[in-house]
Amino acid sequence: MKRRKFINNIFISSLGLSSISLTNPYLKSTDFPYKLSLAQFSLFRLEMMRQSDPMDFAKISSELGFQGLEYLQMSYTGGLLREKKETSLSGMKKLAKDLNTRANDYNQKNILIMIDIGPDLGAEVENYDDYHKWIDCAREMECHSVRVNLRGSDDNLSEWSENSINNLSKLCEYAKPSGINILVENHGEFSSNADYLVNVIENVNYSNIGTLPDFGNFCVKHDEKKLADTYKFFSQGAEKTSDRPPTLYDSCVKRFDMYDGVAKLMKYAKGVSAKTHGFDSEGNDIDIDYKKMLQIVKNSGYSGFIGVEAQAFTMDPIEAIHASKKLLLNSYS
Repeated sequence: MKRRKFINNIFISSLGLSSISLTNPYLKSTDFPYKLSLAQFSLFRLEMMRQSDPMDFAKISSELGFQGLEYLQMSYTGGLLREKKETSLSGMKKLAKDLNTRANDYNQKNILIMIDIGPDLGAEVENYDDYHKWIDCAREMECHSVRVNLRGSDDNLSEWSENSINNLSKLCEYAKPSGINILVENHGEFSSNADYLVNVIENVNYSNIGTLPDFGNFCVKHDEKKLADTYKFFSQGAEKTSDRPPTLYDSCVKRFDMYDGVAKLMKYAKGVSAKTHGFDSEGNDIDIDYKKMLQIVKNSGYSGFIGVEAQAFTMDPIEAIHASKKLLLNSYS
């Protein structure tokens, strides 16, 4: 056995994979037309518990059978990049170099960086430096995109739309010479209303604007108290107390139809996020009809990577990734 493979097997076993087969005889992967990337948020709980090093992302992705990497900005904004509480240029360059080396070592393709920490792009923004640094990092890493969010006011659609169009246009202008796309995910509030988000995208007059449709992010309004209780599951996990495991949708009081939403966003998609919330006894997602979702993706003519983002609070994150990948591959027809 080669030394690297031997070391990697030991590493994966330390994450609780020793009893899980990384190859599955029931998967007809040869019939699946899309390449798969792993969203680093799937490992967020392990990283928060210091059971996984963000710098080992490429190693884990490779061992789990993925071909691409969707990085989480939050995983790298700690001590690695901090100098006087600001993200340093030298830190960014070193990060890009190190992540490139690791991606190459494990034959992984850098796909995108998900930016969650930065000024609210649904509101007025005066300084875009936090975004520019990560766009520059994405360029150095040869990613094709960065993903941003549109939060903003929860009661003023006109203001949110105007601010979103303006801010996205400025980011697209900055990113275009570097060949970087600016992608918006349906990620809560107004952005989870596909009609509102499509209106914004269509009014950004840059070819490098796009969407990252997320199968499971179409909650327009949450019960704030229930949402606060649910957020702790992201870092702590949850116990399964019934046949239905808890999900983020449990706090949702107003939704946009997820299938209609994905269909509308796929027209502008430069990526796809296959989220899972949890699984029933047959391995199906408890909230999302995966066969229906994949048919929508197929009908759109999309041909890029599909990113797996496992968010099953009651499962070990690695097991949840494995189950998510199995569901995805088995749902295509």
